[in-house]
Order: sequence, then structure tokens, then C-alpha cells
Amino acid sequence: MPLGALLATVIAASPVQAQSAAGCSSSKPAAAGKSKPSYKKAGTVLAKNQRYAIVMNTSCGAIRIVLDRKLGGPIPNSIAFLAKKHFFDGLTFHRVVAGFVLQGGDPRGDGTGGPGYQVVGKLPSSYHYKLGDVAMAKTQADPSGAAGSQFFVISGPEGAQLPPDYGLLGHAADAKSLATIKRIAALATTACGSSDCPPSKKVWIVTAKLVPLGT
Repeated sequence: MPLGALLATVIAASPVQAQSAAGCSSSKPAAAGKSKPSYKKAGTVLAKNQRYAIVMNTSCGAIRIVLDRKLGGPIPNSIAFLAKKHFFDGLTFHRVVAGFVLQGGDPRGDGTGGPGYQVVGKLPSSYHYKLGDVAMAKTQADPSGAAGSQFFVISGPEGAQLPPDYGLLGHAADAKSLATIKRIAALATTACGSSDCPPSKKVWIVTAKLVPLGT
């Protein structure tokens, strides 16, 4: 099922010019441009009582997402399933909005693609997003917590103000991940005439790997 770009009550992001791309590679990953399969559902890949992270090695550094299985419901397993299928390898961050979010995980690269299925992991109404939270994009017509493959990373204070309508994958709050998030966020631009522009330099997901952590 195609997924649109993240839709929510629009919180205006202050236009900024793209900053230095220092620390971001221009190399195109081997998996770039390869078509991705469509799935009917996610297989079970996460073991009971085991903690996991998904490490996304991007062209601007690594983002280590510690999966939140308690609040995420079926979402962490679904994204872990796709990661094990190498679904995210070679995809991009197609939307970077200053002070707001970084969005990626779309096999089409334009905000309309998905893995062929959805899961739903609704958050409690009291939840407040934090810098480094990784949540799932959905269309306005989808139910609260609906998730395909498109995700967004809270990269600024305006993103933290979003209502808890977007299912939670996990948290990327360690220093290295936050440095990568900042590096990608610095590539925000309004050159396309809106606040929903792609970054000024293409940002690749080189690989996304599921990593077991301690129990």
C-alpha cells in the first residue's frame, strides 16, 4: 500500500540555508537504485525477552536505533524483518526539514512507497516525542500508529511537538547517533520552494542491520 509523506498539523519550520556537508560521503552505495520486493506481511524475527537495535549506516554516519518493543507494538518486529531482508539498503532520506524531522525508508524515494503491508502500533495519548526518537510516517487517512517502511527521526524542537499519532520504532539518543542526525539536519534547504525539500546533498542508507543487545 503506497504511503504518502508524513502528514500532520503543520508546524512551520524556519527556512535555513543548507550548511556544510562535511562528514557526508558522496559515494553511491552498491544497493542504490535496486528495486525492492513487496511483502504481504512481516515474519517474526525478534526473540522474546531480547533487546535489539537497528544500526543504519548512512552516508553521513551511523544512527543506532534501540528498538522500543513496549511502546512500538508490532512496529519494531516489522522494521527488523525488513532490515533482515536488506529492504533499506540503498534507500535515501528523501525529506529533511530544519528543526523538525528527517524522513526516509521509501523504496520509491518520493514519499509514496512502502513494503506492501502495514502494521499498527498506537502510542498512548500522553507520549511526547524527544530528539532522536524514530517514528513511522503515515498518510492522513491511515489510523493512528499505522506503519509501513517510511520512518522519520525527530531532529529538532518542532518535531518534538508532533501529536503522538505516529507509531514508535525506537530511540537514537547516543552521542554518535545524535551527531549523525545533526549532520543530516544541516543539509535542510528550501530550494524546492517549500519546507518539504530533499536535502541539499543526497543522503544514503548504506546498510541497515539488526543487532541483538543485552537482555
